[in-house]
Amino acid sequence: MSSKSRPIPLALPTALLSKLDKTAALMNRTRAQLIRDTIEIGLEDLRRCGYSIAAAVVDKAHSTAPLDSLPLPKVAEDSTSEPVPDRSPADYSKKKKPGQP
Repeated sequence: MSSKSRPIPLALPTALLSKLDKTAALMNRTRAQLIRDTIEIGLEDLRRCGYSIAAAVVDKAHSTAPLDSLPLPKVAEDSTSEPVPDRSPADYSKKKKPGQP
């Protein structure tokens, strides 16, 4: 970013400001720094997708990693936790109906 800058009036919804503030705190950045970085990233994504919002949305959807490829949390070696029980669907065909012995 150049050393010169100028303020611009920009109204943002309260919910978006809240998200910005939470994200800025998580990243240890100011709201202004986060907004500038986010705009830079967004503009680069738009350029890469031919300045098409629809293409950018589709591109983002296709680039999302499937949940099964995400790393699992590490468990301590000395963990004494019990194995996870089978969570397969229950067999309701053998369940007694009301009024049946």
